[in-house]
Amino acid sequence: MSVEIIFKDVENESLVPRLGGYSFLPKNIDWPLNPNGDKLTLILCLPTNFLNKVLNLNLPKEHILSVFTTYKRDDYFLDLITFHGDKEEFENIKQGFTRVLLHKASDLRNESNFLIPAQEFILGDELNLDLDEEGEDFDDIEFYCGSLIGGKPSLLQLESLGLNDYHFCLQIYGGDSPKEFQNIFSLSDSIGYLFIKRNCSENDAGLFFTQCT
Repeated sequence: MSVEIIFKDVENESLVPRLGGYSFLPKNIDWPLNPNGDKLTLILCLPTNFLNKVLNLNLPKEHILSVFTTYKRDDYFLDLITFHGDKEEFENIKQGFTRVLLHKASDLRNESNFLIPAQEFILGDELNLDLDEEGEDFDDIEFYCGSLIGGKPSLLQLESLGLNDYHFCLQIYGGDSPKEFQNIFSLSDSIGYLFIKRNCSENDAGLFFTQCT
């Protein structure tokens, strides 16, 4: 069952599941760069204890899942982080235009050119999204395009993604970001999707991409 995510302001240093804020990335891990040499921006900080409890996963305890994305304030970058099922798009993402890293919590850190004001996850109502087993069809219910965790994603583009090696984790609606960062996914009505790799490693813990209509 999917659960709605509601956001509230929280300190950038808080060790809670959140959008934005400072990273806890250890100093022995290089700050992630995309293939163009641009420093990625932290979009999600997710304690594994939280994910294990909410999603019934078995990630290493007392770790952090940090999700980074390419972000440019003035330049177009949507195509670098979008995946609708096309193999070329998938390879583009996997080259490092977004990154999902699993690590222990360390000192506060930010080497991006941007810092998104932290927004803590508050779990809201359960959402009865009637998707088929492939997650590709909806019943005659209103399409949900907000932020949610668990269950199945409400994809804006319903192509088969072929992500059998991944668990769906959550989706974040760009418009839920703080006002000055509502274009964090290039367009304010884009949605970011996080999938966790079934056999994840520190440097390859999952896949993060966006879709838009």
